[in-house]
Amino acid sequence: MVNYATLADRAKKIQDAGKSASFTQKELKVDPWAFFDAVKANLASEMRKANVELRKRGARTIDQNHLPGFDTEIFLTFGTDSLCRVGLGIIAGECRITAIISGPPNGYEISRKEYLCVQDAASKEVLAAAEAGLPNVGTNPREIAVDIISSFLVGKFN
Repeated sequence: MVNYATLADRAKKIQDAGKSASFTQKELKVDPWAFFDAVKANLASEMRKANVELRKRGARTIDQNHLPGFDTEIFLTFGTDSLCRVGLGIIAGECRITAIISGPPNGYEISRKEYLCVQDAASKEVLAAAEAGLPNVGTNPREIAVDIISSFLVGKFN
């Protein structure tokens, strides 16, 4: 004879353990597409702020170009000389935003920086990367956008 009460208790414990594990996983993971959309929105906002100051000084402005088929990338131009390609990369379950500045005199890559996709600067991924001495520590979408636009204006990443 089967004791369904005991089996029900075991099943409940397994379900509860599964729920807490999935909740923890959801809590730690970031939706890469939503994160990238937030970076895009913040880049547009920061670009508008920078362009106001550039226009006041009579300098060229930053523009955003969309190329069909490149949904995971943003192309920013500064005048006709410089290009900043910002892309989303997902490798082995890890999400990264990569920004590459290319420019004069030959259009080759000048500078590159990677950012981890994390919502909170105090997350385990960021703290582990900082402790390991990795220079490319992730931040929130707004800070990533500010760093990309300010570095693009200077022409290189720190």
